[in-house]
Amino acid sequence: MPALKLSYDYLPFHLQQCFSYCALFPEDYEFGSKELTHFWIGLGIIRSHDKAKRTEGVALCYLDDLVNHGFFRKNEKENGPRYVIHDLLHDLAVKVSSYECLCIYSSNVRSIQIPASVRHLSIIVENTDVKDIITFKEYNSYLSALGKRLKVQNLRTLVLFGEYHGNFAKTFRGLFREARALRTIFLSGASYSVDAVLLDFSELVHLRYLRIKSVRNKDMCLPSALFRSYHLEVIDLESWGGSFGSTSQMSSLVKLRHFGVPEDSLKLHSSICEVEKLKFLEELRRFEVGKETKGFELSQLGELTELGGSLGIYNLEKVQKKDEANELKLIHKNHLHKLILEWCIDGPNKNAEQEEHVIESLVPHSNLQDLCIRGHGGANCPSWLGRYLSVENLESLSLCDVSWSTLPPLGKLGFVAGEEWQSHVSSQSFHILKRLEIVNIPKLQKWAGNEPCHLFSVLEVVIFIDCPELVELPFSHPSSYQAKHDENMSWFPKLRELKIIRCPKLASLPPIPWTKAPCSVEIEQTGPVFGKLVYSKNYKSELSLKVEGKDCQHGALWNGLAFHNLADLKDLKVTKCPPLPLIHLQKLKSLKSLWITGMSNSLLLFEGEGYNTECPLPVEHIRIEDCGTDGKELTLLLSYFPKLTVLVMRSCEKITELGVAVLQTEMTTPSSSGNEVEIEHAQDGHHQTRGEEVEDAAAGGGLLLLPRQLQELNIDACKELRLLSASLGKDSTHGGGLQSLCSLQWLGISGCPRFLSSYSSCASSCFPFPTSLQQLMVWRVEGMETLAPLSNLISLTSLYMPDCGDLRGEGFWPLIAQGHLTRLNICGTPKFFTGSEPSWPHDQEIPSSSSKLEHLWTDDLAGVLTAPICTLLSSSLTKLILYANKEVERFTEKQEEALHLLNSLQELNFWKCWKLQRLPAGLTKLASLKILHIWGCPAIQLLSKDGLPSSLQELEIRDCPAIKSLPKDGLPSSLRKLQVSNGISKELKKQCRKLKGTIPIIIDYNNDDY
Repeated sequence: MPALKLSYDYLPFHLQQCFSYCALFPEDYEFGSKELTHFWIGLGIIRSHDKAKRTEGVALCYLDDLVNHGFFRKNEKENGPRYVIHDLLHDLAVKVSSYECLCIYSSNVRSIQIPASVRHLSIIVENTDVKDIITFKEYNSYLSALGKRLKVQNLRTLVLFGEYHGNFAKTFRGLFREARALRTIFLSGASYSVDAVLLDFSELVHLRYLRIKSVRNKDMCLPSALFRSYHLEVIDLESWGGSFGSTSQMSSLVKLRHFGVPEDSLKLHSSICEVEKLKFLEELRRFEVGKETKGFELSQLGELTELGGSLGIYNLEKVQKKDEANELKLIHKNHLHKLILEWCIDGPNKNAEQEEHVIESLVPHSNLQDLCIRGHGGANCPSWLGRYLSVENLESLSLCDVSWSTLPPLGKLGFVAGEEWQSHVSSQSFHILKRLEIVNIPKLQKWAGNEPCHLFSVLEVVIFIDCPELVELPFSHPSSYQAKHDENMSWFPKLRELKIIRCPKLASLPPIPWTKAPCSVEIEQTGPVFGKLVYSKNYKSELSLKVEGKDCQHGALWNGLAFHNLADLKDLKVTKCPPLPLIHLQKLKSLKSLWITGMSNSLLLFEGEGYNTECPLPVEHIRIEDCGTDGKELTLLLSYFPKLTVLVMRSCEKITELGVAVLQTEMTTPSSSGNEVEIEHAQDGHHQTRGEEVEDAAAGGGLLLLPRQLQELNIDACKELRLLSASLGKDSTHGGGLQSLCSLQWLGISGCPRFLSSYSSCASSCFPFPTSLQQLMVWRVEGMETLAPLSNLISLTSLYMPDCGDLRGEGFWPLIAQGHLTRLNICGTPKFFTGSEPSWPHDQEIPSSSSKLEHLWTDDLAGVLTAPICTLLSSSLTKLILYANKEVERFTEKQEEALHLLNSLQELNFWKCWKLQRLPAGLTKLASLKILHIWGCPAIQLLSKDGLPSSLQELEIRDCPAIKSLPKDGLPSSLRKLQVSNGISKELKKQCRKLKGTIPIIIDYNNDDY
């Protein structure tokens, strides 16, 4: 610490100030550059002595200096850099600022010394502070007592942190009632309207900075006095989730520099009337010209010389004269980085000649980096973007819906009518243009390139959308010679993103991808081959390729892919494509996932291919969907993937039988669990090739033989599929069904009603599935009468069996009592819990203490709530979900008594019990119950006459409009969280709001998005 203090002492005073005020933030807080610089501006510690530099620019220089001196660590993230202070440096900031700054935690609220000189306060509410009612009330009382030690009337800064700090709103309201000298306010994690904490907001006449990060709740509103706080310089509502009200009178905030709003609320910028009064405003994201309303003329922007960042000007067709455009003084706005100029393309005021004159007067400053022009109806490109180019430093150019016959100097361009245009002055060109976007220019026929130019060498992103006549691009070539394609692509060494959509006449495309380096490609409705192609990184940041062919099954499709550049591809999805040649697939040396869908017949092209067994295909996950392949071909296909562990198959109607054949020759490959696949040697000495052996085993076209190394298998919507009960192959020791899948752990069967039909009359010793199975989902599968065939699944931990017809639970209960089953979901199977007497849990041979079932989902309330079943589950069941019941209105006395037997129950859920009128009586007897959820039960009017369990910690009610009040006897003192949202009566919501401050967490808004 002494060495760090010495470094701090050597900092200039302005940097010392900026660093020390960061003590108000929690340890390891990640600052954005904008939030930090705006915070310093709000504190009034940024001073610019150079009139040419904006305040924000000075603050950014300070931040860079602090990074260079080691007081901040800069971390690059996808959404921009983040700045963090190391723990020891944070301690230093707390120490050097202790005279003025105070940061309150629950751990220091009682003991911390509070100097009379404190002017800046932050309070941090951590999740552990609301973990239970005792901790909550204790912290609440200590915060209330702060008023006796803290002179809140002297406070200049107030910062509140924590997801649940809003539950202390009543305490904060009392504590800060006299805090009228506040200049800086930051509310992080707000779940309330601002005046719920700052009651007399109109008294905050010195306020300079307001930032709110909140939950999404349209019931929250901003204080009506906000736009009468005439000293405000920064209003940051980019993360505000409440309602905004009107900003029409905002022009009275004459000192305002920044007004941040969410991306979907930029209309708030365009609704500011007489915005010219905000002379210090540094960013206006959207301005809509409104000739018919005073205060929205284009000239309103003329005096806003500080404007920077992004400016969007819309409805420019309403500008009638060139002089009006001159009043904008766009050329003097040297801080602008991005400019959007938009004309309405189908408005009643369209005048092509007028629009051409207007855009000539809208000359941006040469510092502009990003320009977007939309809907301009003039005949020509403006001279400042063409013949007399003045924005040479553009990095991004987007042209959309323009009617120009000439375009900017982008090389050689041609139009349908035969015109051709290119830059007439070679020295006039874009120096650093990285992104080019052309959208909906119907006459554009070609963007040609016979030789490389400087523009091509710097472009990183190229986008063409809705250019129906486009036939040529510089990197495409009508020649079929691959060498010519490669040569043209070499002109674009930095190209990393290519998007071409709805350009149907563009017959030739570059090889995709054109480089081994990471890049992004999207092709759709373009050319004769691809219906759609997307090449990018997936959610795992792994390279993914999705290819969709056209109905004509064009054989040249695969020639459009540069497989030699796809060595790092991890995920491949092909849809409606011709068969994929095996020789191409072998080049994908990193491929882990293969998804084939919509293929009418063959999946792979095997003919003439030499399979290299020394380089086995590395695919581990295959999905086959909506394909016309038969079992014989699919069996052969799967045999080429010795590392395959996951198979998903959906809607493959030609596959009617399923089995596992133990082939005479199998590749020896370690499975993911480390066990080697068993090798079966031929007993007759006759050697067969892989293809011959597979063909012999899968002689019937509808029979699919699965590879034995599978660990996960999911089959859906194969209506005729039937699992064979007899074993296949010469070795019959492995049993029938899927018994030979010795590594299978997860199995899902849905929408295959005949799948287990072979087992409807089998002996109880005939088991379809291997004992290795841990998770089983059987959905909409009929034919199996009882669960006796599953009784061998001693490793099963999760069973999901909805909509299985007349299936009974006989033979199942030993799995509950003696196996490892922890999760069970039974719904739409009405006879499951009505099995024969010897199989039920009151059988004395089954010890109730051995049950391991923890979670149970069912719609059969009457079937489950019986004394025998609840006795068996009494010591293990912790979560019970009763859902989707359309019959039960009230619980019988015996059902209630059975429920009370569940001594270990910690969570009870009633979901979509449509007719249920009241909860079961005697819930107080569930001594371990911690969570009670009631969702979508419209008929319930009362929660419970005899109260709720004293152990209850969380109560959630949603979509239950008939519940008007909480229990008359009140809520248990143990309650930590109360949530009422979505379809709740006003009476109930009002009652819950009154409880704020007495329960640690109360949520009375829809928080589904969080």
